[in-house]
Amino acid sequence: MAQCQQIFLESGKTTSSFDYKDSNVETLDNLQSSSHTFLMIGFRKNLWTKHAYYNFFASYNGYGAIGSDRALDNYFEWDLNYLGFGFGLDYELYRPGNFSFYLKASASVEILMQGSQTLNNQVYNLYGEEDFDGALFAVRPGIGVQYKISENLSVFSQYTYGVSNTFKNISGNLKIRTNNIGLGLLFNISKDKATGTCVSTTQLEKLKKKIETNSSKIKVLDESYNIIEQLQKDNAANIKRISIKDQELKNIKESILKAMIPYRGNDLSIEVEDNHVKIILDSDMLFKSGNWTITKEGEKAVDALGEVLASNPEIKIRIEGHTDNLPYKSKGEIKNNWDLSTKRATSIVDILRKNQNIKLANISAVGKGEYNPIGDNNTKKGRAKNRRIEIILAPELTELMNIIKN
Repeated sequence: MAQCQQIFLESGKTTSSFDYKDSNVETLDNLQSSSHTFLMIGFRKNLWTKHAYYNFFASYNGYGAIGSDRALDNYFEWDLNYLGFGFGLDYELYRPGNFSFYLKASASVEILMQGSQTLNNQVYNLYGEEDFDGALFAVRPGIGVQYKISENLSVFSQYTYGVSNTFKNISGNLKIRTNNIGLGLLFNISKDKATGTCVSTTQLEKLKKKIETNSSKIKVLDESYNIIEQLQKDNAANIKRISIKDQELKNIKESILKAMIPYRGNDLSIEVEDNHVKIILDSDMLFKSGNWTITKEGEKAVDALGEVLASNPEIKIRIEGHTDNLPYKSKGEIKNNWDLSTKRATSIVDILRKNQNIKLANISAVGKGEYNPIGDNNTKKGRAKNRRIEIILAPELTELMNIIKN
């Protein structure tokens, strides 16, 4: 309770009137109300909704009345002080800005602490007298308004109407009717600073778990951001590396074009495709029909190419032999077109091996036979086009390609 309470102090004026019957069940006429003070201290707390509050309090109330009997020429006055303990409910109706309007109701038990009756000039002590010996039960509905000065302090004013009666069955009967107008201070001891409402232990635990969950999410997002940032840096580096490799390929192509000027034309073509350079040499320029021994002219062309390759030692070199679809008719060591294409590819390798600056581990030779045509085998021109040697050059891109793939 102490972690989530609002302590209040209230003081004000009580206008009370008596409905009194003596032991002979006779009423006193001509009774007038009189004003006294009251003091109240207590605390209140939220119920299940932020608009409702319950409260416990202790009070010190003054009641009284004055009257006279013309027939007997008597003057009489009562002055009573009660100590009370009670329970109340407040319900907020409307909250414009810092103001709050609410309904309230309370019930309390009150015990006489001090009381006197003045009859003409005689004063009588009422403490312990039978008519006032029993405790009172009081019920008070009312309305109030509260104004929040700060997060920790509010002021309020309220009006209540009360009726009280005795618990004890006595010969006399005293009912006290009251009108209370009070002004008070409300201190928020422990509350949610943002809303001004109390926070329960359960709510605090839920809030703590939510903060922990959000902290974990923020940590994951922060780690993800760092990963993305690193990937962006790696990506920029990879793009730069790709650009460098692309430029290398272009430089290689230019070098080959310069080195093989005498052979350019129908006998030679150079293409840059994706991550490699493809050199296509007409087999008729390199070999005699049905033969795999390279000609003198062809050897010069391959030597010129080898000089360019030697200046780029990290380049991968794949040599592919291709033929047309006419069956190989010669007998002996060669059995078919596929065998012929392989022999021609290895003949190119034999020429390149003579250049000591070429890294032999980067060279490979394959025969493709007639199964990868680039021309129409039904025409003489197309078959000539299909009889070719392809030399495919590629920089070392294994690591880079793996990065791009991932």
